[in-house]
Amino acid sequence: MTVVWHICRRELKSYFQSALAYFILSITFSLTFLWAYAFIKQESSSSEAMQRIFYMLSGTTMITGVLISMRLIAEEKMQGTIELLFTSPISELQLVVGKFTSAVIFLAIQAIVTLPIPLLVVFYGGSNWGHAFSGFVGVLLIGSATAAMGTFYSSLTKVQLLAALMTAANLIFFLLLGSFSPYIDQPLKSVLRELSFYVHFMDFEKGVIAVKHIVFYFSIIIFYLYAASLSLTARRWR
Repeated sequence: MTVVWHICRRELKSYFQSALAYFILSITFSLTFLWAYAFIKQESSSSEAMQRIFYMLSGTTMITGVLISMRLIAEEKMQGTIELLFTSPISELQLVVGKFTSAVIFLAIQAIVTLPIPLLVVFYGGSNWGHAFSGFVGVLLIGSATAAMGTFYSSLTKVQLLAALMTAANLIFFLLLGSFSPYIDQPLKSVLRELSFYVHFMDFEKGVIAVKHIVFYFSIIIFYLYAASLSLTARRWR
């Protein structure tokens, strides 16, 4: 765990040494604030207003997950430092988990930055704390799943833009599965819905935490992180 934390801390430091982190945080807060201001007054209840806010936050968090994760391993390859990491006493899994953890912490920081917006709905709109908590759990889960996906694609290439495009394409595919399902017969319809990123997020934005949704996102995270470690292992032995 010490090794993983060292990698994570190193990566977090690099985020805030560049303008990218501050740009992402400021843009996220601005977009969420404008979205909330534009739509809250149109909703008939604070619950619906809260759903709108978390719908927006899920989108910005997934975009952040793509932008943050695209550089995690691809940058090491581009700079040639990946070879130094391979010769150090660090396993591929430790490297992947450390870098992924830094992305999750950044997503948590982004969630904290946008926290005042849903809290306004809690204090002045009569919504409840449970709804806000559920929404932020869902936002962190969908963002973490996106970051895990991006970590895998970042392990496949040294071109950050290519890693971002592959992650975005895979993410869009998962998001669209729920949209395709109404036009498909059972049992394939249910299978596609269960694989959709947004279908599993819908309960969170409504204020409901269900174990099956948590299991789904954790399964995605574990699958892509393991795939990333296998990718690095294959590179080490080439």
